[in-house]
Amino acid sequence: MNRRAWRLIVAIACVATAISSVHAQPVARLRGVVFDSVARGPLANASVRVFRSDSAAIGVSTRTDSIGAFSVPELRAGTWLVSFLHPRLDSLRVEPSVARVDVVEEGDVDVTLAIPSAATLARALCGATPGDSTAVVVGEVRDAQSLRPVAGARVRASWPEWVFAKRQMARELVARGARTDSTGQFVLCKMPQGTTVTALAHAESDSTGLVEIVIPNAEYVVADFIVDRRGAFATSDSASPAWRRGTGAVRGRVTTVDGAPFPTAVARVLGSGTLVRTDSGGVFRISDAAAGTQTVEVRAVGYDPIRRRVELVPGEPVVATFTLEKSRVTLDTVRVIAGRKLPPDVEAIERRWRRGLGIILDGATVRERASNYITSALFSIPGVQLGTRDGFGNAVYLRGAGGACIPTIFLDGYRLQTSAPQRGPALFQFGATRPMEEPSYLSLDELVSPQDVAAMEVYVRPAQRPAEFTGIEDCGVLVVWTRQYLGNVPVFDPRRR
Repeated sequence: MNRRAWRLIVAIACVATAISSVHAQPVARLRGVVFDSVARGPLANASVRVFRSDSAAIGVSTRTDSIGAFSVPELRAGTWLVSFLHPRLDSLRVEPSVARVDVVEEGDVDVTLAIPSAATLARALCGATPGDSTAVVVGEVRDAQSLRPVAGARVRASWPEWVFAKRQMARELVARGARTDSTGQFVLCKMPQGTTVTALAHAESDSTGLVEIVIPNAEYVVADFIVDRRGAFATSDSASPAWRRGTGAVRGRVTTVDGAPFPTAVARVLGSGTLVRTDSGGVFRISDAAAGTQTVEVRAVGYDPIRRRVELVPGEPVVATFTLEKSRVTLDTVRVIAGRKLPPDVEAIERRWRRGLGIILDGATVRERASNYITSALFSIPGVQLGTRDGFGNAVYLRGAGGACIPTIFLDGYRLQTSAPQRGPALFQFGATRPMEEPSYLSLDELVSPQDVAAMEVYVRPAQRPAEFTGIEDCGVLVVWTRQYLGNVPVFDPRRR
């Protein structure tokens, strides 16, 4: 055999060996699932991408089914990377995870992709938080007109916490603040779980309205804000002190549960714009609210109020429908006394009622007089005046020696400590038509609902204050008792037995 023929045989043998080795490469089947650890459920319709680690252009794409599962029937030997995309990632401000798969032999290869749990995200952003369960609130701040991120904006959230000591219940207003980065994003750490906080964002002198953020029993919450950096201005007149106005607009329709129009309901953007009423068709229009993230409130006497967060953009009216439901009234427990003593606090309330020094309302009367807030039950009581607030609820003022004063408040026998002064400014002349300015403490309406009240005691003048509620303040006292604290025993007027 000559040398040329030998070389041809060797070349054919090498090609055959190469072809044989290609066919001998293992082919595996990839099976996987995509899980949302924040929502604790599978992630359906996620786009899954499987690609070579050394070349992203070589790969295959698929989607998850209704239970978050996916599969790739043929995956040749080598190192592969697996990742996924879904709108849920954008809403949570989370980057997709990437898994590595090494195919070395035939068979099934299982892989799990997941959005990290809320606890994992919270620890990654804020570190370990010992003590009580805490959450993290993340989001971004954008300009209302350009919708571009606002760098350097401040976000502030606050909520009350209560401290019990020496027979007194003191309120401490806790606040958390953060500043947005160059992408307009912020992180609020050590937020409380299972509650609702009030928050706002502001950039220089412009701010959003006061909005509520519900933080469930989870460690990770997303809340975005938009700020009107142009066009908003503050106004102060006899009708609405220091309310912000701008070019934001809301067109709404209010109905009953059966779909009928609800006329004369009151609608407003909290702290902004004009307070309006619905017409005969249940329609209202607010055209001068500050743009940005705001809260629209609709209310009517005898119906539960509705608050809805809206994003107002100049020139783009928000259209919304509101359905008012009648307030749920809880009947008081019937008190049957047969040879047993009443709770001491109930006896003390009725003893003071018998003296007739102040004004006492039982729980049923409070619920009859109140619309949605317990302070509205005090309307038209001599010596009591309700002031408007820029937030939620009403402020209570009593007739003092030099005008209106802020009363000392007791809840279930515990004195509520506040940072507010005991006397308002001199311009708070009692009986004036000018609305009161908002005091620097939370309204009682934010603490107790009308359904929870067993009795309310009002002692307008300091000389009327019972010995149990004496103090050095030159103002009257407001005392509230809850049904739970009194063991669900109703309080009755002893003079009518």
